[in-house]
Amino acid sequence: MVESNVNPNPIPSPARAKERLRRPKEPILIIEDKKENQVLLEAICKRIGMETAIACDGKVALEMAAKQPYSLYLVDLMMPVLDGKSFILEQKKREPNAVFVVQTAIDQTEEIIEIMKLGVYDYLLKPLHIEIVSDRLEKALEYVYLKRMESLLIDEESKELKSQLEWLNYKESHRKTNEINSELHSILNLKTTLMQGSGLGAMSTIIDSIQQMKIDSGKDYLINKEFWDLLYENHEHNMSMMKGLDLAVDVIQKETTLIRTKSETLLQLLPTLVNTFSEEIEEKELKVNLPVIKQSVYLDLDMETIKLALYEVITNGLKYSKRKSHFDVFVTFVDGYFCLSAKNNIIEDEYAKQLTHSEKNLVEPFYRIHPPVESFYSKEKFSLGLGLSMVEFILHRHNGMFFIRNAIDHTTEVKADCIIAEIFLPIQNTKENKYE
Repeated sequence: MVESNVNPNPIPSPARAKERLRRPKEPILIIEDKKENQVLLEAICKRIGMETAIACDGKVALEMAAKQPYSLYLVDLMMPVLDGKSFILEQKKREPNAVFVVQTAIDQTEEIIEIMKLGVYDYLLKPLHIEIVSDRLEKALEYVYLKRMESLLIDEESKELKSQLEWLNYKESHRKTNEINSELHSILNLKTTLMQGSGLGAMSTIIDSIQQMKIDSGKDYLINKEFWDLLYENHEHNMSMMKGLDLAVDVIQKETTLIRTKSETLLQLLPTLVNTFSEEIEEKELKVNLPVIKQSVYLDLDMETIKLALYEVITNGLKYSKRKSHFDVFVTFVDGYFCLSAKNNIIEDEYAKQLTHSEKNLVEPFYRIHPPVESFYSKEKFSLGLGLSMVEFILHRHNGMFFIRNAIDHTTEVKADCIIAEIFLPIQNTKENKYE
């Protein structure tokens, strides 16, 4: 007999309420024949804020699943009428992307391997422990969200590819007639960028103030210490900007050498790149989700420059992520392209309203919507609003494409505005391509 000491109606904390935004809205289907386990599992699900439905065996569960969708299936292996294994095999025929969490009393390695071969997400060993079950279900629900987001991205990316190819053709056809306007826009963008935040604009203002407040002591001028500290701080920003410009010139002038490389080699860079921003991630209380991909393809890559492109996409996403939100990286395969997408929730301010009308301009040189984020300046590789322009340049050198767009996350009950940056790299059709 298992007794439940779980409060079935807890008061959800703000943090837990935030997490719920990234959950599917459908209930969890508990498939369990023993009443005491039904009560315990139902209470745990309520504790983490999820609705439930209960089926006493696999046959009833199949009938229920045919009538309405469920976020995931919590399945007992040993049941009368139709056991858990038979239910999973049958339901996967109907719902190939279904997510299963299995509960079992079997604690033998061989049996557990056989269970995982069924394609289940996770397993729980009996007797059930409240905290372990809660944690595993939280992770499973997050997995459901990410898988649905990935599926949604595949559909959107196919449409985005066609739309952006039309846009690129349009830009090329009008390039020559609009060369003067394009140059003028670049100059105006550069002027605006130079005057924003720390750097040349602030330095000019500080020097003007020093000029007015300096004290002539004969051979020397006496100036306020605070003004000097501000002046030197802005000097450091200017040096950082010059370093970014030098790097941009180096990338443009350097010949790109493409070497056939497994996609997993590219993905192995992600944890290290993200860890570079560990302090900023902690300060903004962000949760980063990186992809786990079993499918491997071949890409033609210049690792040095493509690493810079990935770094800039991560920098941009983290820099403009809403506090206490998620930064998600997905990998999909669309129309012959390997696609890496980075999604961040938008900071809800006046600048966000401009994104809807300006997303095409985000890759233009020196273009910025937001003013510089001072806390990130020391981590930025490029400067002056050149980062995304360089990503696009690097992707063109790889015969690929780069897009950044607004999106609405429809995968949860509460819709959220977000930005998705997408890197498209052509998959190389060689005999060595393998799908694991």
